[in-house]
Amino acid sequence: MKFLSGFESTYIFESGRDVLELTKHTQFVKKDLRLARDTGMEQLRYSIPWHTVERNRGEYDWSWTDVAMAELRELGIMPILDPLHHTSFPRWLEDGFSNPDFVSTYLDFVTAVAERYPWVKDYTVINEPFVTTWFCGHEGKWYPYHQGADRFVPMMMNVVEAIIRVSNRLIEMVPDVRLVHVDAAEKHRALDSRSAAHAEFSNNIRFLVHDMILGGLGEDHPLYEYLLRHGADRYRLESFQKVPTRIDVLGLDYYSHCELEWCTDGRIYPNRQPEGLVQTAREYFERYRLPIMLTETNIRGYVTDRLSWLKFMVEQCEQIERDMAEAGSSFEGFCWYPFIDSTDWCSLVKEARGCVDPQGIYWLDRQTMQRNASELSEVYTALAKGQITSKDIPAYHFQPPLDELLSGLMPMMRHWGWRQPTIEHPRTSRGAGGLMPAGSMACA
Repeated sequence: MKFLSGFESTYIFESGRDVLELTKHTQFVKKDLRLARDTGMEQLRYSIPWHTVERNRGEYDWSWTDVAMAELRELGIMPILDPLHHTSFPRWLEDGFSNPDFVSTYLDFVTAVAERYPWVKDYTVINEPFVTTWFCGHEGKWYPYHQGADRFVPMMMNVVEAIIRVSNRLIEMVPDVRLVHVDAAEKHRALDSRSAAHAEFSNNIRFLVHDMILGGLGEDHPLYEYLLRHGADRYRLESFQKVPTRIDVLGLDYYSHCELEWCTDGRIYPNRQPEGLVQTAREYFERYRLPIMLTETNIRGYVTDRLSWLKFMVEQCEQIERDMAEAGSSFEGFCWYPFIDSTDWCSLVKEARGCVDPQGIYWLDRQTMQRNASELSEVYTALAKGQITSKDIPAYHFQPPLDELLSGLMPMMRHWGWRQPTIEHPRTSRGAGGLMPAGSMACA
């Protein structure tokens, strides 16, 4: 199994800052990439920050990305380029994905990226397009803060057109290009009859972007009338069927919250009947028959919590790898994301406060942003270098509140030999003065 990672890069819109800057990756880029190589990384998910490169429309500043890309190439690390990570579009793009010029301007930008770095073969055209558009256009969480289906559907039409046109441009320009489509691996369950319709709708809409870009959304699709009702143009939908694009690798992002359970009163959490990634991955494979990659996972907590989550996810992916081989397909890799701790997800990356999120393979000192090794980084290095498997990863009892939040998954972990974490141990904690329980943030 191939192991990879990546660097969180989301632009915190209207702040002028992004997570690359706040974690000091922009400053320590060469050091970070060498650390990634020493950890055994031969491939990384890596962002080209559109919001930074094209601060003024039509003017490209490649000064920082040239340094990063040259270092990747020198180190022999192949990037999966990610030119649009969540809301990382330029400030001048008023209304973001809803802007009528979004498709053309983004097509121009990615064309310029491919021309400048012709040696790159792997691209994620838009990271988590469904989740991002849902937050931007339906839930009002991210810029431009639109709410409701009547705003979401037209925005989604723009996003889908962009993915199709950019993907097909890359197919024309880049020999042997590999398109890695990344989105959340969701699964919805109704726990009573009154929530069944909502769960069914949610299980259909999780596939919406995949179906549309692959040309699989016709009049018989369960969401066709929903789209027309809320602002989709019939002619445009037909154009997606006539000129679709392809997906080469189906990237699944899986977190403990990706399985959602519903009852009359709304969502139930912690989950009562989670099934784990294996069953969800089977559903995606059965629908699309494509190679699969785990493109994101992590858990927020002590290093010992992250080690136990890593053990669970590697074990799940080992089963998926066997399943894929039996089906005549392939499992393309395991990505713990991010490589170093991220920042500001405590505000859903809406405030650029530099609040450290304890999620990474290497942990960040809250004051200096120094990168620190731990038992997790040692174990991930051994995994990346093919020295161990899931059986060799230690299992530490989850600390509160994760012990409760993950209780539904515990039956899948009963066969492990559990250990009690020793918080004072520097290789299993966040270090002196840096202890941070799961669910808490360095924002206080």
